[in-house]
Amino acid sequence: PAPTPAPPPAPTPAPTPAPPPAPTPAPTPAPTPAPTPAPTPAPTPAPTPLVCPAGQFDNNGTCEMCAEGTFSVGGSDSCDACPEGQTSESGAVSADACFVARACAWGDKHMCDRETGCTFGCESDYCWSQCDALCPRLSNDGCHGCSEWCWLTGSAGKWEFCTENSQCVGVRRNACAGACTY
Repeated sequence: PAPTPAPPPAPTPAPTPAPPPAPTPAPTPAPTPAPTPAPTPAPTPAPTPLVCPAGQFDNNGTCEMCAEGTFSVGGSDSCDACPEGQTSESGAVSADACFVARACAWGDKHMCDRETGCTFGCESDYCWSQCDALCPRLSNDGCHGCSEWCWLTGSAGKWEFCTENSQCVGVRRNACAGACTY
């Protein structure tokens, strides 16, 4: 017998068309996040009270120097008056800084250290004061009107330079930088 021929191949079916694409849906907006609450502020610390140093007082939040005739030991909102009959320099830090004011030995033509009565000032660019050490005295303290004076030592040991009398206030009790002059 003759071989049986193989059946012819079946035709390849045509491909199945792809389904039409589904329409793209409109994007869904993302949900709006809830607003972030403002941070809770830290509690404001109470202001630190102003504590003024000795010789000053609290004047509405500003430290100011005590006036002449008064003093402050510090931490106060006022200055205390010196004992009756006494005064002080401005910025006095205790009742011990109060003193009985003395008349200036050379009058009021120059500056005067009211505690000692000694005259001082600025002359020829240098600070000077009455010499108390060699003056004839009626008592053992203060100046007594003698005509002696000297140039005052400064921070460098030499004479203290100045251009006006007020610059000599801080050195008015310094030692003489040389011999007294008449």
